[in-house]
Amino acid sequence: MLEFQHIIQINTPDEPVIPRLHREQLWEGLVFRTKYPGHFNATLSARLENVTHAGFVRYLRFGSGELRDEVMLTEGQEIRTSTAGSAQQMFAESITRIEEPLPGHLFVRFMYRRDSGNEPGGLDVDEYLKAAYVQNDRDAIALLRQFAVHGLPGTGSWIQ
Repeated sequence: MLEFQHIIQINTPDEPVIPRLHREQLWEGLVFRTKYPGHFNATLSARLENVTHAGFVRYLRFGSGELRDEVMLTEGQEIRTSTAGSAQQMFAESITRIEEPLPGHLFVRFMYRRDSGNEPGGLDVDEYLKAAYVQNDRDAIALLRQFAVHGLPGTGSWIQ
């Protein structure tokens, strides 16, 4: 089982050049990323079902593959995705959590659990997966910063 986490600081008081995100902007951006992954990774697309304020079912498409997961939303705080309870070949779970230890000091903690890709005596696939997850999350936060300045794709404002 691959399990790891990392954290990204969102607002850096010492870096006035980096656009500051308000908690609501950050939350809306993270939900947007979950619903519309193609804006963050051109190889992904998603179809959503049973959308409510508390979550939805997402069919994540990549190439010829498709993964069904359930997304649970804790408003303004946490996004949890999991393949558990579905007939998938692979178990995968992620948690994206906004943390604010001091007012305005925002961080996002990304936590991942999934079946290992390693095989005995083979390449350490899990280390490559960790690096890919971290880079993907960093790229997503950079894009959310751009959206904070220019608005979400296809809209004239931040919140759809």
